[in-house]
Amino acid sequence: MNSLEEIKMSLRSNPNLTDEIRNKLFELILIFNRKLPNINLSKLNDKLKTVKFEKISKFERSNIYRYDVFKNVILLSNDLEGNYDINHVLTKALLEMSTSTDTFTGFNSDERLLALNLAYTEILANYLVGNEGDSDLEEEVLVANLLSHIVGKDTMFNSYFMNDGRPIIQAMQEAEVGLI
Repeated sequence: MNSLEEIKMSLRSNPNLTDEIRNKLFELILIFNRKLPNINLSKLNDKLKTVKFEKISKFERSNIYRYDVFKNVILLSNDLEGNYDINHVLTKALLEMSTSTDTFTGFNSDERLLALNLAYTEILANYLVGNEGDSDLEEEVLVANLLSHIVGKDTMFNSYFMNDGRPIIQAMQEAEVGLI
């Protein structure tokens, strides 16, 4: 059985999702797989079996969404109904799920890379599905694009999907960017 069939079965088996959400997630996963066919989807498949959606509390200061790696929950703000692209937001959550280590996502193995990790997730989601709505990370995306020229685009990409920020830090140190 191929990974897309396994993902479809995982989505079907998750009692926390509606059919509408299952279909939307699978549609986005098809795009993800078509544009990044060499990415292993096994982590994403495991997370899809139990992921839940919840609302971000109005008292919690946060972005429009957040993926909680500890609880495997996608938290959405009530403000999402504003000028935000739901495909873009859900794609960012899928990217985080696909790189989740159960304690962090992407190359955020070093907390100094938190903003860069968020921005790079935004860049990847832009590549995969675009963004017809607002972005809360415009400045961070600009900096991430500039840094990718310093550390190397392949280094950023590989570090993100290998869950290892060390190559990025090492490349910045070698370029004397002064991260450390």
